[in-house]
Amino acid sequence: MDVITKTEFDVKQQLELVQFLDIGLIVIDCQLQIKMWNSFMTNHTAIEAHEAIGQQLFSLLAQLPEDYLRRKFQSVITLQSALNITWQQRPYIFKMNSYRPITSKAEFMYQNIRIIPLMNGNAVVEHIAIAIYDVTEAARSQINFKEQNKQLKLASRIDPLTKLFNRGYWESRLEAEFKRFSRVKSSSVLVMLDIDHFKSINDTYGHQGGDAVLRALGDLLIKQHRITDIIGRYGGEEFGILLLDTTTEKAVTLVQNFTNELEKSTVIYDQQKISITLSFGITEINKDFTSHEQWIDMADKALYQSKQNGRNQLTVLNQE
Repeated sequence: MDVITKTEFDVKQQLELVQFLDIGLIVIDCQLQIKMWNSFMTNHTAIEAHEAIGQQLFSLLAQLPEDYLRRKFQSVITLQSALNITWQQRPYIFKMNSYRPITSKAEFMYQNIRIIPLMNGNAVVEHIAIAIYDVTEAARSQINFKEQNKQLKLASRIDPLTKLFNRGYWESRLEAEFKRFSRVKSSSVLVMLDIDHFKSINDTYGHQGGDAVLRALGDLLIKQHRITDIIGRYGGEEFGILLLDTTTEKAVTLVQNFTNELEKSTVIYDQQKISITLSFGITEINKDFTSHEQWIDMADKALYQSKQNGRNQLTVLNQE
C-alpha cells in the first residue's frame, strides 16, 4: 500500500522536488481542486502550473473520462489504498501527444497511471496524487510484436499466389465444420472446382501465364464469396469452397452465379486474353460420413464426373 502521511501538504516545499521528474504529477484535494502541477504536465499540455493550480481538475481538462476517474478517486479515498490503471486497460487517461521517434505509430502517449492517497496525521485522506508514466515505447513494442505474430500466423494460413487459404488451413476448417455437424446437424455444402485444360494454358502461355490465371481466379473467388464461405486452394488448379449453413439447391445457385461472373471476366497476360472455364463437384454433408475425408472424396468424385462428361459444368453427388 502506498500511503504518505503528512500533517500539512505544502505545495511550495514539495514542488521543487518533483518539477523535473520524468513523470507527470498532479496533486488534488478531495474536492478535486489542483494543488500541484509539475513541469512534465506543463510540457505535455502547454498549461503552466500557475494556470492549473486552484482549478478544478475536470474543468481544466474537460477531455478526461470524468465518471471513470471519479469512481477511481472514491475508491482510493474509501480504501485508503493506491490503485493502478495500465495502458492495456485504457491506452491513455490524459490526452497528450506522443513525442517519440517518427517511426512510432502512436499518435497519443500511452500511459500507466498510479493514483495514491495522501493522508494527514489523523489518517484521513486529504489529497490524492496522480502519477502519469509515459510507456509509449514499451506499449508500441508490445503492440508491434503482437501485430507481427498475427501477420506471421496469417501468412502461414494463406496461399501466396491466390491469397486464399492454403490446403492445410482450409482442410482444418473443413474438419472443424464436420465435427460441428455431428453436434448440431446443420446443412453445409462442399464445392470442389478445377480449372479446365489448365495444362494447355501452361503449355500455351507458360507457367507465368498459368499463375496469372490462378491469381485472377483467386481474386474473383474472394470478390464473390459470402462472409461465411471458407475458400482454399486445394492443390495445383483445384480449389475447395465450404458453404456453411447452405443446402444443395442454394449451392447450385451460387455456383451458377459465380460461373456467370466468370464469363464476364477476362484474364490478361502479356497483352493476350485468356479465357477459362471451370468444372464443379458439389456434395452436401451427410450423417453417414464418418470423416471429413469422405466428404472431400465424394465431392472430388462429383468433380471427376463433370470433367468426364465434357467439363465446364457442375455435378451434384450426395450420399443416399
